[in-house]
Amino acid sequence: MVAAADINELEAHAKLALEWQTLLENLADGAQSEPGRQRLLALAPAESPREARVRTARVRAVLSLGEMGVELPVGELPDIREALGRVAVGASASSAELLDVLKVLTRAARLREVVRAHSEERPELGLTLDSDPRLNRLAERLEQCIDTDGSVADRASPGLQEARQRARDVRDELKKRLGDLTQRYADVLSGGYYTERDGRYVLPVRADAHYRVEGIVLGSSGSGSTLFVEPREVTDLGNKLRVREAAVAREIARVLAELSASVAERLPEARAAFEACVEADVVVALSRYAVATRARPIDVAEDERIELYAARHPLLAVAGGEVVPNDIFLRGGQALVVSGPNAGGKTVALKCLGLFAWMARAGIPIPAAYESHIGWFSHVLADVGDEQSLVRSLSTFSAHVENLSQILEHAKPHVLVLLDEVAAGTDPEEGAALAAAVLEELTARGAAVAVTTHYERLKELAAEPGNLVNASVGFDFASMSPTFRLTQGIPGASSALAVASRHGLSERVLARANALLPSTSLDRERIILELQRERQRLAEERQALETERRDQAERLAALEAEREALHARARETIEREAQRLANDVKEARSELRAVREQLKVTAIDAAELRSLENIVNRVAQDVAIGGRFSRPQRQPVTSGKHARAEDLEPGMRVRIRASGLIGTVLDRPQRDEVHVRVGAMRVREKVAGLEITTESAQTSKTKPTLKKSSSIARGLAQAQRTTANTLDLRGVRVEDAGNRIDAFLDRMLGEGEGVGFVLHGHGTGALRSTVREHLGASSYVEQSRAAEPDEGGDAFTIFWVR
Repeated sequence: MVAAADINELEAHAKLALEWQTLLENLADGAQSEPGRQRLLALAPAESPREARVRTARVRAVLSLGEMGVELPVGELPDIREALGRVAVGASASSAELLDVLKVLTRAARLREVVRAHSEERPELGLTLDSDPRLNRLAERLEQCIDTDGSVADRASPGLQEARQRARDVRDELKKRLGDLTQRYADVLSGGYYTERDGRYVLPVRADAHYRVEGIVLGSSGSGSTLFVEPREVTDLGNKLRVREAAVAREIARVLAELSASVAERLPEARAAFEACVEADVVVALSRYAVATRARPIDVAEDERIELYAARHPLLAVAGGEVVPNDIFLRGGQALVVSGPNAGGKTVALKCLGLFAWMARAGIPIPAAYESHIGWFSHVLADVGDEQSLVRSLSTFSAHVENLSQILEHAKPHVLVLLDEVAAGTDPEEGAALAAAVLEELTARGAAVAVTTHYERLKELAAEPGNLVNASVGFDFASMSPTFRLTQGIPGASSALAVASRHGLSERVLARANALLPSTSLDRERIILELQRERQRLAEERQALETERRDQAERLAALEAEREALHARARETIEREAQRLANDVKEARSELRAVREQLKVTAIDAAELRSLENIVNRVAQDVAIGGRFSRPQRQPVTSGKHARAEDLEPGMRVRIRASGLIGTVLDRPQRDEVHVRVGAMRVREKVAGLEITTESAQTSKTKPTLKKSSSIARGLAQAQRTTANTLDLRGVRVEDAGNRIDAFLDRMLGEGEGVGFVLHGHGTGALRSTVREHLGASSYVEQSRAAEPDEGGDAFTIFWVR
């Protein structure tokens, strides 16, 4: 009768078999401090899903900070737990130990600063990495009293500074006296120096002449040729120095006791600060492991289901090199039967399942795809490897059966069971039957089970509907090597003869072995191999399609980037041309103003007046929309009919024959001339130089209706303020207001707006006066006035465009 094993003992055995400690050692190599390293070596899975998710959230938060370029402050960290324990019982810590406490508190303060700076978006870090800010005062006191070399500083107390000064005075006098004696007794000394023995200053006197130096012999050299003598002349000073050094020691002890008491007052906070620093080292090491192995923090779920996508064994991921990723699926009450050639990766798949279940509970990032899912498994039990025991007189099979018995006893929901070569090592038929019975019992108890096997009977059972599911690792017969690719849903051929051939067994022996195989075995192997080849072909086609999809996505992305670049260049060109247009408009406006001023003050004859009008018309045509600064537009078709004065009405569209520009008639002709708006400019043209467009000809039968906002309507248009017709000058300097108003007028002329508002506010009145003076002087403004109370009040000025 075998004594029942505790489930924790069985799990400890499983951790040894699955190399859990080896994984922890790899993680510990990433720690920056010895306490952090020891914490990682002792890392255990969490006892509840909630605790596991908290751990995972911390690592995820540190990774996200790293993506932002923020790193937690970690590094060498002294272990202050022993010093804090001594302080807790009322003893005094040494100055070196207090310096270590200061280092921890300083690190905790820096850590607290980072954690609190990101507390809103990463609150999970504060749960374990924050510390009490009241420790800052303790750290300041320690920094004041302890020097960086670990000694108590003179500034620690006035009494200490005074005591040390008094001791220095005596020591200086003593050394001066010894210097004099060194010269006096130079002929009997072994060297021209003095030294110290047992805290007393002595001269090195030759043994054959010691009688010439009166004093106390405090020792001798190893050869006996030199005696160390304290001269009688300095004995009193030596005694005095010892007394004053004792006073210094008493004051240092008092300061250390006081500092230790201060630490004791904040003992829980200091311990929490130390734990925060150690935990920071741990999570940073885990995050570095995640980056190095492309692992992801995966929250453990409440169910008992594992879905791993692109999973890689964590120890192989650490080692580097190419690792074949695999998809593995398993749930509670189900057994995954993994078959295939030896050394093909069956046991690796089992170990992945067990390690991942523990890693998810421990908050360790998982080397698998983000969409992977890991449920809660309170225990992982395993029988992996050779369990032969000479001490207990157990064969491999006997030890294996004993382990199965104990595992069966503890099988239940949320328990993961891993069995390598289940029931192997005995008669194949009996072994297969035993394996099938064990799997049925384990799944009936609700455990999630994964096994490796070469038993055909198990493969057949897994192919039938039920709780057993086949999976296999492949073998590439072209290269005569395993593929390490796990495929679920089909069994795997053991390919024993192929493996034997790969490892050098003679062809004659292999041929004979193949001839001895029963036909059913050959047929079964052939069918399995055909299934594997078909699956491989489909996988390759799927991979080719995925590659093509990625290539198309990359091409689309490149085209989109090129389109964006073209748009960006077009925008730059438009902005450049717009700036040039603005400069030309500004220059044209200056020219027009100069002409108008000249017309006001200068008496000119008809010929000169015509010349000036031609200048005005030319400038207007240059800056008109549809002119040389605009992109080509479809020109309205003209009727070919020369305009007559009686045919022209306001609002009609006409073509200026001389320039080909299209404009709108603004008023009725007077003396065979009419005002035409071309784009943003108002020009006077001869009626004979105009042609009526087809559009105007078709609509001339109906009387045109003028927009209320047009400045040529009977009376002024009704002032209705909108966002589009309002210029906000609040905050603009007075000297910049004119240019802003002119640009606003240009836009309104181009858009056909008839009325506008300028918001200048109240202020000192300087900006308001400038706005109204500028509008009053503008040749484009028909009228302007202060807004009425229901129109916005005196903070606005309203104007009507000509």
